[in-house]
Amino acid sequence: MKKNALIIYNPKAGKNGAAHMLPYVVESLRKRNCRCVAWPTLPGYGCEEILADEEGKFDFVVCCGGDGTLNHAINGLMRLEEKPQLIYLPTGSTNDFAISLGLNKDIETACSKVEDTQPFYYDIGKFNKIYFNYVAAFGAFTQVSYTTPQEMKNQLGHAAYIIEGIRRLPIGQYHKRTVISEDRVLHGDFVYGSVSNSTSIGGMSLPVKNEVSMNDGLFEVFLIKAPKNMADLQSIITSILTQNFDNRYISYFKTRNVHFEFESPTPWTLDGEYGGDVTETHISVVNKAIGILK
Repeated sequence: MKKNALIIYNPKAGKNGAAHMLPYVVESLRKRNCRCVAWPTLPGYGCEEILADEEGKFDFVVCCGGDGTLNHAINGLMRLEEKPQLIYLPTGSTNDFAISLGLNKDIETACSKVEDTQPFYYDIGKFNKIYFNYVAAFGAFTQVSYTTPQEMKNQLGHAAYIIEGIRRLPIGQYHKRTVISEDRVLHGDFVYGSVSNSTSIGGMSLPVKNEVSMNDGLFEVFLIKAPKNMADLQSIITSILTQNFDNRYISYFKTRNVHFEFESPTPWTLDGEYGGDVTETHISVVNKAIGILK
């Protein structure tokens, strides 16, 4: 029986974009008895719009792009009543999500999964009314993913994020934040916060990766307090670069739900995409929401 595959690709993701992959993806899927329709993401007509227009027509969605492209695809899939299975071919500069899931970048290997592989159902994060795959974050480092020049990201990969993040880490900037989870309430001058379901953020492997499960209904929360001087800043940078988070400026815990309150509108990033400025947000885990072939 023929299967129907919808291919969504971002022509601008990564060094050469995903467009060069398209003939090979189609060829590999056609060999496996799949009918293929391919759509590029365009300004004003991205993953969400494509998936809404094509709802109910496909057994598989093949997403070719970076983590940002996948974020938009997930938001489109989460709005569908019947969700097709997902194949992700990462072509971005960092590909945190692919690293966490151990996805194979080889086109032939990835497409072969349509034949007999059972999907792996993983957790999705909900940020107020929108969704994210692996990380929602605010503060230092978070603007780096969408303000670092694409050329720099292509040349340096995850090192670009670390270099830019350290350069932007603020001294003497204090913003009161309140963090409320299921078992704790924290008040402090946090310059960074993230809620993640990943073993890698910005290309950096997390030291707690052995504790991370992609489908346990729990996300990991990291918070960094504001440095008061250069010595504090150096301590934080050393912890990040050595991946040792045993530091009085850094907090880590797991949760199903977490609420953030801010004194003023604060920008967030979701999977490397700009997520808007908010004074309050609730983040929850949607357990085993998406089935991916890996």
